[in-house]
Amino acid sequence: MKTRRAFLKDTCLACAGASLLGMTFSQLTSCASLPVYKTNLSLKSVDVPLTSFVESNLVVVRDLQTPYDILLVKKSETEYNAIYMKCSHRENPVSATKTGLYCSEHGSTFDLDGNVTKEPAPGPLKKFKTELHDNLLTIDLNS
Repeated sequence: MKTRRAFLKDTCLACAGASLLGMTFSQLTSCASLPVYKTNLSLKSVDVPLTSFVESNLVVVRDLQTPYDILLVKKSETEYNAIYMKCSHRENPVSATKTGLYCSEHGSTFDLDGNVTKEPAPGPLKKFKTELHDNLLTIDLNS
């Protein structure tokens, strides 16, 4: 027969485990895969079809030859952010979710405008200029 102390300890451990499991599932949901548009980022600019935004208001632009992606954020029908997914703290790649960006190396977080929401990152993420024309969004990689 269990003592009261052992019962309370086991109950608390089970409760903590259930809470941790719930938090893990909520984090996994927010990290659900975003649409990816593959291209060649060695060019001076990249054209991304607006049809890439059918599933989501976020699209990751990826080139397998470079270590960092670009997150495209559709803010309205005419306004887009192009955020370089390279942490301003120690140049580590950041991950994107539907609510923001996260650097797993030291815990910095950023909003979908690239602004720091949690340090140690000293400043915002780099943004590229975008231009909308003929159902394409052009990212100027030299800006």
